[in-house]
Amino acid sequence: MSKLALFSGKPVRTELFPAQNTIGQDEIDAVSRVMESGILTGYQGSWGKSFFGGKEIIALENEWAEKFQVKHAIACNSATSGLFIACGAVEMGRDKGDVIVTPFSMTCSATAPLGWGAGVRFCDIERDYYCLDADKIKKIIGQTFQKFSAIIPVSLFGQPYDAENINPIVKEKGIYIIEDAAQALGSKLNGKYAGTLGNIGIFSFNLGKHLTCGEGGMIVTNDYELSMRCRLIMNHAEAVMHGVMQDTATIPTMEKFKKLFGFNLRMTEIGAAIIRVQLRKMDDLINQRILNVDYLIDKLKDIPCLEMPKIREGCTHAFYVLPLKYKSIDALHRDKFIEAVKAELQPVKDRELEGVPIGCGYIQPIQSMPLFDMSLNETPE
Repeated sequence: MSKLALFSGKPVRTELFPAQNTIGQDEIDAVSRVMESGILTGYQGSWGKSFFGGKEIIALENEWAEKFQVKHAIACNSATSGLFIACGAVEMGRDKGDVIVTPFSMTCSATAPLGWGAGVRFCDIERDYYCLDADKIKKIIGQTFQKFSAIIPVSLFGQPYDAENINPIVKEKGIYIIEDAAQALGSKLNGKYAGTLGNIGIFSFNLGKHLTCGEGGMIVTNDYELSMRCRLIMNHAEAVMHGVMQDTATIPTMEKFKKLFGFNLRMTEIGAAIIRVQLRKMDDLINQRILNVDYLIDKLKDIPCLEMPKIREGCTHAFYVLPLKYKSIDALHRDKFIEAVKAELQPVKDRELEGVPIGCGYIQPIQSMPLFDMSLNETPE
């Protein structure tokens, strides 16, 4: 034990890990193109061509829709905003029923409905895949005294939620599905991309995500009315004052949208230009993650106290993180084991202040936040 770095021994690794930097000359050129144009945003809130944004935004949305085989893609300034927008688009509210959410995700996956006055009901997760448990959802929905308007399944850590079993349960009840795919970009379930498995899907372009422009997000849907609700909420909703959606006979009437109110949750032209370049590299970037994970698993799989991640049947995994389970050995606490491992390693270049990127668990369950009243929620097993 005296040889461990934790006990003043020499660390196994003395060099920083390579920077997690996917920005290259192509992205720099794209930003320069926008800067030289002098047009950093093309949006206007009022109805007209500029309601849909500038050249980069429109091009990105078209390219995204084609890549992910969806009818509508709406760029926004973050995945958190995307979730909030989607919650408004399905008309959540205090009188519309609660929203089923996970206790195991970034907090906005559960707090977004609160902004529209909706209550939330926490449901437990699967032990192997960390996503919402279909059997537990069925049990909750079976409690006929409670009404639900939506469910927000999170495709956590990099693989899709159990859409094959969850979707039929909730669609039978007319419950909207808002898929939080912020961590699962590029993964698939039976050939269909995560983020396209429900009524609305949300992606993230935050630091550390598979694609990044610093801050940004994307909303996708195949429902035209939902797409227009998302656009109006994202872009002020003042366009309803100017005859929006009366341009052609095929578009629903304005009456459905008159009471919407919106915000400024728009992406900039610079962000869109960067993601357009990143989107072209998406498959290569994800394949590199998978190769890195395969290497790590091969080196770690025989360590008795570690359990390797499981991949759902029919799924591919994009590995936003590599989730490992710790099995106690010789009464050694997980946190002490992680402390010893981290002492042997180094941080990532350009992110040195964050320390070695290994965590002791993911998060505290969201329902433990003071914001939520535990007496109203299911306690996960």
